[in-house]
Amino acid sequence: MTNLNDLQHIREFVQIADSGSISAAAKVLSMAQPTLSRHLAALETQIGSPLLRRDTHTMSLTEAGRILLADARELLNFADRLGSRLRSERQSLRGHLRIVSVVDVGQWIVSRVLSRFQKQHPHVTMELHLINRPTKFVKEGFDCGIMVGASTDRHVTVRKIAQLHRRIVAAPSLMRDHAMPRQPDDLNRLPWLGILQPHFYARDRVDLIRKQKISKLKFAPVMLLDTVTALREATIEGAGFTSLPEWMAMRDIAAGRLVQLLPEWRIEPVDLHLAHASHEHLPQRVQSVLEYLAAEIPQEINRLDLGER
Repeated sequence: MTNLNDLQHIREFVQIADSGSISAAAKVLSMAQPTLSRHLAALETQIGSPLLRRDTHTMSLTEAGRILLADARELLNFADRLGSRLRSERQSLRGHLRIVSVVDVGQWIVSRVLSRFQKQHPHVTMELHLINRPTKFVKEGFDCGIMVGASTDRHVTVRKIAQLHRRIVAAPSLMRDHAMPRQPDDLNRLPWLGILQPHFYARDRVDLIRKQKISKLKFAPVMLLDTVTALREATIEGAGFTSLPEWMAMRDIAAGRLVQLLPEWRIEPVDLHLAHASHEHLPQRVQSVLEYLAAEIPQEINRLDLGER
């Protein structure tokens, strides 16, 4: 017997013995009697011996059944104690977490998600570092991180958890002085604002896609800024056009602070990655926060894209 189904079948056998019949046990377990009978037959096949003697009116344990029943009770008690211990440890996580994130995703998304995690696990303390430069993950002592673009540290394990959709935008004041672009090449006549870090996607290049056509553009930035939030402010001020995350852009477009350029063209989404040190055995608090971030960050992005936050 090697799997959880075996353990469940043993639990069902014990209930049959305690209830005195398969039909009574089926009611206690909220199972169909034929299903319970099949499970018992499968258990007997694995053991290689009948466990019950059955006739029209009575049921009794065979010798193999009596031996199994005693061992089964001990096994189930151990399994229940182990399950309770693991649940208790999971529900009462303790320790400290050092987490790093790219700046704007950290400000808008990760900080909210981590706040909800900390409420669920009040004995876990944490610090969130917002950094746009490439990090030496292990050397700098981070437990996990959220990053955009390819990893620069071979000592980390990385997996994609979400995509960030973007829009090409400019301020109405900028477009009063320039003709509205009708095709991608027209963007070359406008001043471009880029993100400072060269490992990010939006420093000086944009790939626009329409149906099966891809237009690869390269710009000479008039200004490079360190964060997307600073990029947004400069764009609203009319310094140039840029690409912004959809959750930022749509709010400003709706408010009239920005206009979308070439709306019939789309930009390839940016991949958002969750990273952690490449250890075989991560502490439970790290495993738990990784699972939580992987599940909650995509939902938080969706809420922002829909304007719900």
